[in-house]
Amino acid sequence: MGRIWDGFLRGADAFGGWIIARKSHLLKVAVWGVGIVTIPLLALFLLPTILAVIAPPLDLNQDLYALNRPVAFTFLDANNKVVGRRGAAVGDRLTLEEMPAYLPAAFIAMEDRRFYSHHGVDPRGIVRAMAANLRARHTVAGGSTITEQTAKILFTNQERTFTRRFKTEMDAAVLEKSLSKKQILELYLNRIYLGSAAYGVDGAARVYFGKSARDLSLSEAAMLATLTRAPSVFSPRRDLAAAQERANVVLATMVETGAITQAQADDAAAHPAVVADHAQVDARNYYLDAAREEALKVASNNGQQQLSGDLTVHTTLEPKIQEAARRTARDTINGKGAQKANVHETAIVVMKPDGAVSAMIGGVDYTESTFNRAIQAHRQPGSAFKPFVYLAALESGLSPWETRDDNPISINGWTPTNFGGRSYGTITLANAMAHSVNTIAVQVAQEVGVDQVVEAAKRCGITSKLEPNASIALGTSEVTPLELTSAYAVFASGGLKVHPYMVTQVNGADGRVLYKRQAPSEPERVIADHVMKDLMAMLYGVVSHGTGFSANLYDREAGGKTGTTQDYHDAWFVGFTTDYVTGVWVGNDDSSPMKGVTGGTIPATMWKSVMKVAEAGLPPKGLDRSPPEDNMALDDSGMTTTTLTHDDEAAINNTPHLEQQPADQQKDKKKTGSFFNWLFGGDDANKPRNSNGDSEQ
Repeated sequence: MGRIWDGFLRGADAFGGWIIARKSHLLKVAVWGVGIVTIPLLALFLLPTILAVIAPPLDLNQDLYALNRPVAFTFLDANNKVVGRRGAAVGDRLTLEEMPAYLPAAFIAMEDRRFYSHHGVDPRGIVRAMAANLRARHTVAGGSTITEQTAKILFTNQERTFTRRFKTEMDAAVLEKSLSKKQILELYLNRIYLGSAAYGVDGAARVYFGKSARDLSLSEAAMLATLTRAPSVFSPRRDLAAAQERANVVLATMVETGAITQAQADDAAAHPAVVADHAQVDARNYYLDAAREEALKVASNNGQQQLSGDLTVHTTLEPKIQEAARRTARDTINGKGAQKANVHETAIVVMKPDGAVSAMIGGVDYTESTFNRAIQAHRQPGSAFKPFVYLAALESGLSPWETRDDNPISINGWTPTNFGGRSYGTITLANAMAHSVNTIAVQVAQEVGVDQVVEAAKRCGITSKLEPNASIALGTSEVTPLELTSAYAVFASGGLKVHPYMVTQVNGADGRVLYKRQAPSEPERVIADHVMKDLMAMLYGVVSHGTGFSANLYDREAGGKTGTTQDYHDAWFVGFTTDYVTGVWVGNDDSSPMKGVTGGTIPATMWKSVMKVAEAGLPPKGLDRSPPEDNMALDDSGMTTTTLTHDDEAAINNTPHLEQQPADQQKDKKKTGSFFNWLFGGDDANKPRNSNGDSEQ
């Protein structure tokens, strides 16, 4: 043991001698070590003072609330009430006094506890963040102050010659030099991006909770404060339970900072924030998406003028009708009847006869698919295209009341037939339209010329490519629901040119009018008045006693046309009164066939459901149509009373059972269904089936 101790002493003595011999060198190392650590720390702590001296003043003539932010659209409905926002979802610009005190306190507690103590750059915060990152061995804290974050929001896209970090710190010093702490915090809270295209706490409050930030609860404020670092990942729409847990962390931090009491935190945790139901709002998104594109086009003069800041867009949206369309689409397509019939999607367009779009549904669920089938889906219209065939015929001099023989027809090997192979014998053109007789439509198209049919459709507003072949008479060229509905608006307007529109005015942030729609002083007539009256009589017959009978409104006249395509891939009903034009399409995105769904079934009943809401409170008006010649009744063509049950698109005894039908439809069914069943003797077992591969058989 003694030897060990002696050895230790000799070693210590030798080490001491080595240090003494090299003390000058070690002193230099110590000095350099201290300098390496202290000089950067000293510079760091002096940086705010240096920046405050050299920072230039801020240009206060620019709008800091819109600088480098995506264009924000606020949409107003036809009654000038806010119905939604697009682009940057920006709410009201709120002052701190307009917010509950705990809202800014929540952001300060999470982002910058020393906000009121530093001068834009917080050396302590930077050191604290560095220490936390070293302990975690990865980045867990950034050390950016609220002023620095505001500077990033405002100036990120501007060209600078400094490194990003120094640039941000310089910009923060500029803000601190030119604005008060209150102004900086207000700017931050009104500009911070919080996910789901929401900018600012008021925009986010409306997106997530359906209310203004003025009315947020403590738990809702805490949840918003969790969204600053990864808004998409932490979105309460993505995982509400996880968002509520993160909000509890914010509440605990607010207790630590003295912003709230423990009792307030406990009460807020016991009543966690929940996300508002956006079903009604989301349904408007199809409309607002389309209106945004139109607003950008008209306000920028087709892209020739740069747009920036906040835009207010006045639209033709009618919320009552939009909601009716949404509920009809949801209740019908999600119902057991439609599901059994393999119907999974729909599109609905409602407009006034002058083209003002009142409602638009581009699908059943916007959250599942933002694809707007009303304007983007090109589908075959089937017999809904036949009015253009008969328009060309009337313009060539034919009369709705003259007859044609329903004889077999063959065109280059193509032999179109009627539904179920039925022959109608001698029939007027009016009844051929009413009962959607395929062979007569093809005959008439050949008689007047397919090119004339195409020209008539184009003149009415069909812009999609139309193939000038024989089958076009049966609607084999694809169109969009908006396109077809606006073409029918020409009929409803009495033959005047119609351009569909959703935007009537666009204002800039300063209220300046960037665009204002001017209605044409003299609308262009594209269908002669006498021709239009004849065509109107034919379209009225479709609804009064033809394949569109399920759309009959009873208390007012309506016209329209059903459409069904080959193997039930698509089904349509497009119709109108003197007040509104509505188009309904149902089908599947993958074009899989439905089970026996024709235009006179689900689409016609959906059309009726929407139109009854649209027409509520409006006085009934008759259609401006020609009377039958020589007192000829619309159905005096020698047809038997069983015609309705054999039409390819008639709803009588051919409608898939729809559960939970609207009350008005149930009443109508009581008034008419049993009578027609008794009269025509139909039942589901006798329902005809399409046995031919040609469309509209």
